Amino acid sequence: MIGESPVDPSFLRIEHATASIEIQSEPQAFFDAFTRFAQYDQWAPEVQGSAHWLTVEEAGPGSKFIAYDKPGTTHLAHYGEVVDVDRPTYFAWRAPFSEWQRAYLGTILDIDETKQETTTVTETLYFDVREEHLPVLAGFTDTASLHQERIETFLETRLTGLDALLQEDDIPEDERSFLFTEDRMVAADWAGRISDGEWVRVLYADGEVDFDAPANEVFNAFSRFARYADWTRDIHVGCEWLDVKEGGVGSRFLIWEKPGDRHVMHYGVVTECEQNRRFTWRAPFAEWGKVFLGTSLQLTPRADGGTTAYHVLYVDLPVEYLPVFGGFGTLPGFDIEFETFHIYEEADGFQRLMENDEFTEEDTSYLFDEDRQYAHDWPMQEGRPWPDQALTLEPDRTISYEELLVELSEVFADALPSPKFTREYRDLKRLWAHADQEDE
Repeated sequence: MIGESPVDPSFLRIEHATASIEIQSEPQAFFDAFTRFAQYDQWAPEVQGSAHWLTVEEAGPGSKFIAYDKPGTTHLAHYGEVVDVDRPTYFAWRAPFSEWQRAYLGTILDIDETKQETTTVTETLYFDVREEHLPVLAGFTDTASLHQERIETFLETRLTGLDALLQEDDIPEDERSFLFTEDRMVAADWAGRISDGEWVRVLYADGEVDFDAPANEVFNAFSRFARYADWTRDIHVGCEWLDVKEGGVGSRFLIWEKPGDRHVMHYGVVTECEQNRRFTWRAPFAEWGKVFLGTSLQLTPRADGGTTAYHVLYVDLPVEYLPVFGGFGTLPGFDIEFETFHIYEEADGFQRLMENDEFTEEDTSYLFDEDRQYAHDWPMQEGRPWPDQALTLEPDRTISYEELLVELSEVFADALPSPKFTREYRDLKRLWAHADQEDE
């Protein structure tokens, strides 16, 4: 069945498979056990793994979980979100499809109590997908593991299994109660989570350079990433705009670099755009998507007609991840010496392009005068969208790299073993090594 998705009208809703059974257990107990995924790994162990709640919202919608299923040789892990709850008759959830995250997958549970002697439970597995992606989805659903008949069997097996567990009293009493009675954080951290705790902005590497060109030319060429690869061919690969918003803020792009021996792609969004004055962007860090990375350019016109530019690379991250970020700072191509050198190297390349008149008239014209859509499809567009926080997050405080080192020294002083323990452990390792040599 094809229709408009009730969650997002720009998607189509495809009902892929449906199964119905008559349950012997009490309907509300079945509903409560199903909607909290009670003893999930026991419903149908051959085809179903486990499920765990991450957050619970009062009334249900917005609650998040991770579920692991194995309907065939394809194993699926979905980060789901509850869409609708109407106890004890209706429950719906949705998640980015783990096989192809531009589509969404979900199930709907319907409990029909209209007949006096029997209760019918129906579960429907559906996909939400854009119309142009229907052929791709059809290819996935035609595979053996996701074929309609197999999924119908999967749904029927798990419904029957839960009903049997309830009849046999194999589900503890506390897992038969309604889950969504109050807000609570079940898991403190998980893949893809955006922390709701304290955020810190670390001003990691920076540099100040002078350009002979006026501020409007510098700003326009820089904010377009005009001829980005030619700023420094050793590191820059390219930059492509995906969409542009009038005024700049909210515009999105893909930027590709190869610092050291690593290639990194960042899907960035413009967060500040003050014409001829300031340009800032931010993106989920390619190495670790729980933190954000970006740069900010500030321009000051000079009396001689030139421009002074201050350019800073920054990282926004939850305070608890400061020690992890300290580890990233040891990677070749991301250490502070390299990044500081890179800021000046790309400024030199940008200056040469300016001095040699290699920027075109278009390169030095203002980009953000109107909305433009350059790409209609790209990775992370659907399923793994830019977190809203990439555009809206405001750090609670800002610190320099030197202040970061001070904080880290305090953290490590509390976390690392004492010098006495370290010396004893070193001596013990030497004894072990000596014993091994004697055995040889």
